[in-house]
Amino acid sequence: MTDEPHRYYVRSPDGRIITGYDRPEAAKAVALDYGEGAVVVDTLAQAYYPAAEEVIGGELLHAGVAGWNAGKSNPSRDLIEAIRKGHPAVVHAFLKKGSDPNSRDANGGAALHWAASRGNAEIAGLLLAAGADPAATDGDGNTPLDVARNKGKAKLVDIFSEA
Repeated sequence: MTDEPHRYYVRSPDGRIITGYDRPEAAKAVALDYGEGAVVVDTLAQAYYPAAEEVIGGELLHAGVAGWNAGKSNPSRDLIEAIRKGHPAVVHAFLKKGSDPNSRDANGGAALHWAASRGNAEIAGLLLAAGADPAATDGDGNTPLDVARNKGKAKLVDIFSEA
């Protein structure tokens, strides 16, 4: 489950450990200690600022995910936006912070529908492990499995078929 929510989260290079920090300096120091592939996520990153930095070559570099004024609306919107951005560490951070893995967008699409649409198996696995409902239906009555099939995402078809 989640503990006290924090602003910054550090994900280990293997993705198994994610811990929260209140101070960016602490998060960055831990990521650098982890080494290559560790990621620092700022769950309150504003638009045009990095939401994720990854340790590459001993330095923290922008991981290609910009903020979206996270924290200004609600945790469901933030989780869906993190899934849309496509970086597993960012999704993992929002789940650790307490976002509902069954979050829905304004049209009724659940988080797993977004993962299915994007074709990201790691994100789908994180959502399922956090308790997302693989039988959830969207506004059109489609399950995440239906979306994966319709989008030709074979790996996700396999994952959802076994869930």
